[in-house]
Amino acid sequence: MKHHHQPTVAVDFDGVLHSYTTPWRGAHVIPDPPVPGALEWLREISKDFQVVILSTRCRTWRGRRAIKQWLRSHTLVGFGFASWKDVDPYGSIRCSYKKLPAWVYIDDRAWRFTGDNFPSREEVHAARPWNKPQPKKIF
Repeated sequence: MKHHHQPTVAVDFDGVLHSYTTPWRGAHVIPDPPVPGALEWLREISKDFQVVILSTRCRTWRGRRAIKQWLRSHTLVGFGFASWKDVDPYGSIRCSYKKLPAWVYIDDRAWRFTGDNFPSREEVHAARPWNKPQPKKIF
């Protein structure tokens, strides 16, 4: 049984769950497949944690609806799940565009801060998601 006092895991949508290889065409347009293993991981992590999917897409009702439809359609087609309930058995996966308190944030554009490793401006400029090529040096 899921308890409401479980810690929250905040997961970025584009680049973590959605492979996001097609250029942006609007909050409600989500054309690409999941990152391999993402939905299986989502199912497992939601057993022990509250899950919040963070995305600027969630600013609008069309964006929130598109994410939920994308999740449902990809869990039912080709990923071995009988229904959305197999991925979110407790109905606890939520969507938000606001950064909420969380135990951990999972994002493809994150910098792990360890107390003294502030990124340089060159490192910030060079930061890219895992699936995008690194830019040529600009400095």
